[in-house]
Amino acid sequence: MSNLLTGGDLRARDHHRIEDDARAEGPLHAVTLPNGVRMHVVTVGLDLTRTLLLDQRLSKDSDALQREIKRQLAELGSTQTDLAGLFGPSMLNSDNPKHARLRALAVKAFNGQAVQALAPRIEAITAELIDRLPVGEEIDLVHALAVPMPLHVIGEVLGVPEDDRARVRTLIETMMSMEPEVSQPASDELGGYFHTLLTSHALDENSLFGALVAAEEDGDRLTHDELMAMAFLLVVAGHETTAGLIANVVHDALDNDLWEKAAADPALVPVLVEETLRQNSPVRNATHRITTEPVEIGGVTAPENTLLLINLGSAGRCPAAHEDAARYRVDRATTGHATFGHGPHFCLGSALARLETETVLRELVTRFPHTVCSATEQPPVTHNDIMVSLKSLPVVLRR
Repeated sequence: MSNLLTGGDLRARDHHRIEDDARAEGPLHAVTLPNGVRMHVVTVGLDLTRTLLLDQRLSKDSDALQREIKRQLAELGSTQTDLAGLFGPSMLNSDNPKHARLRALAVKAFNGQAVQALAPRIEAITAELIDRLPVGEEIDLVHALAVPMPLHVIGEVLGVPEDDRARVRTLIETMMSMEPEVSQPASDELGGYFHTLLTSHALDENSLFGALVAAEEDGDRLTHDELMAMAFLLVVAGHETTAGLIANVVHDALDNDLWEKAAADPALVPVLVEETLRQNSPVRNATHRITTEPVEIGGVTAPENTLLLINLGSAGRCPAAHEDAARYRVDRATTGHATFGHGPHFCLGSALARLETETVLRELVTRFPHTVCSATEQPPVTHNDIMVSLKSLPVVLRR
């Protein structure tokens, strides 16, 4: 069962049972990724999850992570040596004081005011995409809306020309497959694209990424390598996770007979988004950490240099944190999850993800209050070591 914590042939919500059973069995579970790298998935309650996300002995350092992964790959005879795409020196893969420096620069460009300034464009993009959707016939909402909407937004955030966005999306999907024979070439090609974007003056200076390039703190600015790593971070965190969240919240609202209620009461929309974040998060595991010394976790010791993934789904459905925790309910407090992380690494893009998802859901329930899910069984999902997302979501839009 352990490897099902990072992948497997599953359908929507199957992973809930796997994660919750794992939490009941114990805190640490050995897994082997498709490329042969060995890690442990942590499945503990919400309080301990938050404590671990704060624990400085669980390092996010890019060099340490790459060193251990490359060591394991070399033992397996792998020729893969370049891990810079997913494990580059971004905020995601750094500890303080480096992390604090990078975040201070990023916040100058990627702050609440800048995100709110995107709201009119997000609304326009959403309306344009929904205008194209057929009414009264089955469509796949994942491919028709959940994927392209945040792709257009992150394209604008990064200043990616519209003609390039489909290519960038394909490269992202391939890179995130974690299949070594295709993921590394896709990562390399995406890195080459960002390098060209940064050096060819094709970048839109009015984009958030353009502001990030120009951000300065006491004369300090991001280096080219740091900007490249930030581009990868924005693509993965700013697109893949939001696409998964949009699909999940539409599925959850329909599957729990809450769609028409949200149409009648738009104030329910942000509540639905938050409950999906808690109970059915698209971010299955927090990104990679490595122990700098032996660390005791729930009575079990993880040795030094252990690669860890902290499961967020089992934490959100922690029975000690929530009554009836496994059920999807909209009458509970909205603070009981760690989907966006906790502490210094709390997701800088959380406000953007919420804004995009709420915009899509509000537009859909307003225009199509009698929409139904046309699937005859729970839809299949795609898993990797970090994310879980619906492969498809057949619905019929009805006014």
